[in-house]
Amino acid sequence: MSNQTDQPRSHLSASRRSDGAARRLYLLVTAFVAGAAVMTIELAGNRILAPWFGNSLYTWTGLIGVILVSISLGYYLGGWLADRRPDYVVLAHLLAVSALLTLLVPILQSLLEDRVGRLGVVSGPVLASLLLFALPGCLLATVSPFAIRLTSLLWDDRNIGISAGSVGMVSTLGSVLGTFGSGFVFIPHLRLRTIFLATGIAVAVLAIVAYGLFGASLRRRRLTTLAWALLLGAAAGALAFTGGSLPESVVFEQTTFYHRIRITEKPTPDGDRLRNLTLDTTSEGSQYVGSRKLPMHYQEFWELARIYCPQLKRAAFLGGGGFAMPEALLDAFPDAHADVVEIDPAVIAAGRKFFRVDEYPRMTPVADDARRFLRLADTRYDFIFADAYNGIRSIPAHLVTREFFELVKSRLDERGVLVMNIISAAEGENSLLFRSVLKTLGAVFPYREAFLVSPGSGKATVQNIFIVAAGHDVSPQSITLTGDYDPQRIDSLFSGYLFPDEYHTAGGVVFTDDCNPVEYLVAQTLRSR
Repeated sequence: MSNQTDQPRSHLSASRRSDGAARRLYLLVTAFVAGAAVMTIELAGNRILAPWFGNSLYTWTGLIGVILVSISLGYYLGGWLADRRPDYVVLAHLLAVSALLTLLVPILQSLLEDRVGRLGVVSGPVLASLLLFALPGCLLATVSPFAIRLTSLLWDDRNIGISAGSVGMVSTLGSVLGTFGSGFVFIPHLRLRTIFLATGIAVAVLAIVAYGLFGASLRRRRLTTLAWALLLGAAAGALAFTGGSLPESVVFEQTTFYHRIRITEKPTPDGDRLRNLTLDTTSEGSQYVGSRKLPMHYQEFWELARIYCPQLKRAAFLGGGGFAMPEALLDAFPDAHADVVEIDPAVIAAGRKFFRVDEYPRMTPVADDARRFLRLADTRYDFIFADAYNGIRSIPAHLVTREFFELVKSRLDERGVLVMNIISAAEGENSLLFRSVLKTLGAVFPYREAFLVSPGSGKATVQNIFIVAAGHDVSPQSITLTGDYDPQRIDSLFSGYLFPDEYHTAGGVVFTDDCNPVEYLVAQTLRSR
């Protein structure tokens, strides 16, 4: 009799062990996917915010801060719920709502775009992150404490430590995968809508599995699974098929880890077509399709190279933009070579397709960070043109420091010249960026001159300002023109010349790698405009 009794007990014990192993595996997979989803939302979220606020320190700070607060609240909420209702169906509810909110992010983005884009560069990223990412981040964070509680129950609360350790480990590994996968694979190669769609579906699948396997009754499991599958499917379908259509003028758009790249093409009154490159919030350059004429006045300031470097042989452009300026320089100097450094390889690819880059064999586009490129370069340049400052919202802090300018100076030949393009006012409350850059340059280069692009608007107006810096005299009195240079071109460039007594560096900050408040100064300028 004892053998007949022990046999069913043995089968029952084996069944329970198998069921326990399946539940542990499910909980670990769920924690892994939730961890990956949080980081995917965070990194992809930056690419949603950047077209509104720029890819700045404040954008990242607002996004990361909101995500961390959301995760903290989610941990507490998940633990509180797990103690009161340690039920797989409750976990499935949390996953299903998380999936739904994740799927809704791009839809909300489209609905909020006109309103959110008007917010300030400091408060805007925080408020936008709260609206778009706080709820999915919070609910996804509830998964880990809930999974820890359910895992410990499988061991009758005898192994709480190993339960917490194993769930925490796989959740962190999921976050690692989400980080590297988003940065190196998803964002460079997929649309943001596709990323959020895939993330939401992955989380939804886990919810549906929990409903199907761990519900209270077969009928209830089927009804709940069907209801959530229909709801999540409807949300996924809405996301997939209601993507915002691009304006007719947009001929190319791509989101990369660095920018949202958009190229537009519009007809001009004279029958030509004008192509424009926009990176996130800022127009970075234009070209006419049918002519080499420069569309924008500020683009003509490449001609400072003709004035200061009449025998130019080697030039470096830090920032490619629409490639019109390096191309114009090469047209003017038939024996010159230009290295054009652009951090985003996709911008170079777009330049090859839309901005004639391949028509210039003496131009070498380089996909690299400008400072890293100069550090590794073994070339001396006659002319370095720094135009990597993505509008006023996104100034790369490491490209305006004293150490950076020392590196630039070491890559210039004896008579070499640095020209940099910044956006600031030359006087008044919005001029602190200009004064600080000028003061920082003065710590390295003894000679500096400045030119306003729009002098008619006044020195207190925020505008493009070109600064010339060198180790030798670059004042107008030192210039000796050669060849048949058109005097009208000189007048056009020098109409905005700032005489030394028209500006000062008082109150300016010397930017260093150790102390660099450039984002703060930019935010102050934007706030006062």
